[in-house]
Amino acid sequence: MPSLFRIFLLCLLPAAGLAQGTQISTDQPIVNFRLPAFTPEGQRAWLVRGSEARYAGPNDIGIKELTLSIFATGTAQEKVDTLILSPLAVVHPADAVITGPEGIRVISDQFEASGSGWRYAHRDKKVSIAKNVRVAFRAEFKDFLK
Repeated sequence: MPSLFRIFLLCLLPAAGLAQGTQISTDQPIVNFRLPAFTPEGQRAWLVRGSEARYAGPNDIGIKELTLSIFATGTAQEKVDTLILSPLAVVHPADAVITGPEGIRVISDQFEASGSGWRYAHRDKKVSIAKNVRVAFRAEFKDFLK
């Protein structure tokens, strides 16, 4: 079964080029890469963007300068709930997971977090950061020390 990335590459080629036997190369990057994902209701769930994307394996896409926009669910309008930034990441579209060995910055209305060695699982809406973790909360903690 072809990978999602190979299917994506096929969609980028013009139909005339395919008819003439154009060869698909997975060693060339896609510049200004964008990959949206949608909910079963048709609303945008996330948008992966990067300055460059490369084939990293059968179901993996390597991304430089990742910007991941995670949208609030259950609303008719497309409101970004969380933003994830990283210089280098690997997207696993079939599992809805993104990982990265380098730095990460997670930004939302309630907090901002950073660190390195991270993993984002979209189905669980969970970010795990392994090293150098720093979190700054913007939310109010009432009776936190009681």
